[in-house]
Amino acid sequence: MRFPRLFSIAALVLLSGCSGTYKNSVNFSPREPIRVAVMPFAQVDSKGQIIKPDDSLLIDNVELISSHLKETPAEFVEGLVEAELEHSGLDVIAPASVDGKLLHSGFGNTDLSFNLAKIFAANPQEICDELLGCDAVLYGKITAWSRSYYAIQSSSVVGIELKLVSARDGRVLFSSEARDSDSRGLTKGPTGFSDLVIEPLKGLDNQIITDLARSVVPKMLAPLMVENRPEFLNSGPPTVYASATDKADGRMTNQESLQVLLFGTEKLTASFSIGDYVQHVPMAEKDPGHYIGEYFPLSSDSFQDQPVYVFLTDEFGRTTRQKVGAQSLTLAKIKS
Repeated sequence: MRFPRLFSIAALVLLSGCSGTYKNSVNFSPREPIRVAVMPFAQVDSKGQIIKPDDSLLIDNVELISSHLKETPAEFVEGLVEAELEHSGLDVIAPASVDGKLLHSGFGNTDLSFNLAKIFAANPQEICDELLGCDAVLYGKITAWSRSYYAIQSSSVVGIELKLVSARDGRVLFSSEARDSDSRGLTKGPTGFSDLVIEPLKGLDNQIITDLARSVVPKMLAPLMVENRPEFLNSGPPTVYASATDKADGRMTNQESLQVLLFGTEKLTASFSIGDYVQHVPMAEKDPGHYIGEYFPLSSDSFQDQPVYVFLTDEFGRTTRQKVGAQSLTLAKIKS
């Protein structure tokens, strides 16, 4: 009977321990409400290569003490970041809108998962100008997400990298790196034999590592928090879900009109432009969220390879711009 007593004497108080390193860099004013699109997060290895997370990191099978994590570590941390940004001065685009646009614009796989390598390799300016109407793109990487068990000692480790990149000039506006840990076991002082056995196992439970992540994310984003958040940031910016023209081949003549369609947030002000040639033609909302506009060229009008853009503006003056399709428009002049 001396065995349990030996361990109870060895450690008197049950505690958990955390120690980590954090590094932040801010190169813009957090009070400036720039429009931000949060990209799907990725998990990377020690060389920075995107990897598929080990299934054993997602669901534990220790009876009575295990909790189930249905998301990957990257998805879980992305959700934490998006929730925390609601208290910042950034104008964050709705995640569902970002995800939908990416999947329908060639950034998805056949199984409807994200092509993360393609997303991280894409030009932020193209993502913002052509898809999402944003000012900057936020990237996130999970650099560490591990749980180790050594005899009567267990340790959980979380590593995260965040980077906010300007769509205008590619400048890194904000970056944050963190690595933190939480250990359980004899060195942290279980109070008896049963605690000694169960507590390290809890260290392998998802609850420990997810709680650790929940404590890490606010520290990383602390430089972006503002005391007086602008009222208009309490609502999401205008969202353009889809847009199209009736000239699928990108060609028209001055003897026909151009119709432009936009599907987005309802009860706002919509317009479209054709390059620098035609600016902000008003669009009417025919049904909730369905806008239509029409351009009637003059007999003297002609232009070549002009992009078509749609614009959606809310009551606060926030405007979302989206390029219509990949095809530019050419207007050929026909003499009558």
